[in-house]
Amino acid sequence: MAGTVTFILKNPESKKEKGNQINKETPIYLVFWYDQIRIKISTGEKIFTKYWISKDHRARETKPIKTELQNINTRLTTIEGDVMNAVRDHLNENGKIIPDKLKGELKNVIKPKPQDDPKQMTLFSAIREYIAMANKAPKTIVSYNMTLNTLLKYNETLNKDLTFDDIDIDFYENFVRFLTYDIQYTWKKDPENPDIYKIKTGYSKNTIANRIKNLKVFMNYANDKGYTTNQWHKHRKFKKVEETAETIYLNENDLSVLYSKDLSYFPKLDRVRDLFIIGCYTGLRFSDLSQITPDKFIKDGTQLKIKTIKTGETVVIPLHWTIKEILQKYSGKLPRVISNQKMNEYVKDLGNLSKINEHVSITKTTQGLSLDRTFEKWELMSVHTARRSFATNMFLAEVPTISIMKITGHRTERAFMKYIKISQEQNADKLSKHPYFTKSPLKVVNQ
Repeated sequence: MAGTVTFILKNPESKKEKGNQINKETPIYLVFWYDQIRIKISTGEKIFTKYWISKDHRARETKPIKTELQNINTRLTTIEGDVMNAVRDHLNENGKIIPDKLKGELKNVIKPKPQDDPKQMTLFSAIREYIAMANKAPKTIVSYNMTLNTLLKYNETLNKDLTFDDIDIDFYENFVRFLTYDIQYTWKKDPENPDIYKIKTGYSKNTIANRIKNLKVFMNYANDKGYTTNQWHKHRKFKKVEETAETIYLNENDLSVLYSKDLSYFPKLDRVRDLFIIGCYTGLRFSDLSQITPDKFIKDGTQLKIKTIKTGETVVIPLHWTIKEILQKYSGKLPRVISNQKMNEYVKDLGNLSKINEHVSITKTTQGLSLDRTFEKWELMSVHTARRSFATNMFLAEVPTISIMKITGHRTERAFMKYIKISQEQNADKLSKHPYFTKSPLKVVNQ
């Protein structure tokens, strides 16, 4: 037995003052038990007590800070795995638990100390150091931690620990093969059987690309800090191979059908439809919809000015006539925003009821195989479809790309063009309106 790990709050009970419960931010502690030995260490994380589930020893992933709470849970899971590995190493080295010594080792695992000698920094220590110091968006930190966990799982398949010098083309090929054919467990439900069963799948090509991209970030950091001089990760063959995401958008006809659908018999769907339409005509992310309040409307209610959560940039968006009608419907306010998961479920219901059933073929590479599947369009609808619809419809309406990017926040035209979704036929229709194809031919003057 290698012991158990759990997480508790330093001050689990909120104080009460004048009958109102006041939630205060409190540190999260790790508690390690081994027989009668108990070791308690701060994780460095803090949380408001109202977001903590005591029986699960994890954060409650709920609005309005769902992403931050997911980040905390990912961090705690990473710490738990790292601690158990450190305990096994400690037992192998000492033959028993030496409490004071182990506590020092665990503290260094949770928050690695900078090494005076760069040569003593290991690959995994450098990655943890970078993640702990990185000033990035919560979702990016989650992605970094997932990459670290994946590398640790790959490391378990080897006869030795990965080092900086191991990161070369051979490593790249073996790691990609590992991610393609192994590693990930997915929960699936059989339509013929209500029981849930577990199947083993490989990562998608885009997930693999994300892992490689993050590894290159880690190696660049290690190079900059002088922990290694290995630069194989910069080789042209050490690349992230992405697959164009097969996603959909709703054209103006789809949106018209959706907007005009009578949903008076289902008020909840009616509210979700109105929120979705607002997303389709503002291009805002789901996280920003809950920020729309009456004070955000400027220029006599003709524009929306809002600071986006993900990028922190302020955008100003002209109000489409449908949004003005929706605001009138709700007396100048917006319907209450529900959870992303529920919103995604209801959006599909909306598409189905509105008969947005155009057939769409999707190609996805999994375990090295490209598989084609055909769906009805509504089956692929999600909250994010609104933002993609906004960008694509504006592009097809001849709105200048730079103007659309000012709202969507894309920094390069290349990134923007990957984001919008138009077919070859739509591209040809758009080009056919260009003066190159419509102007009269030049007259040839004989000399």
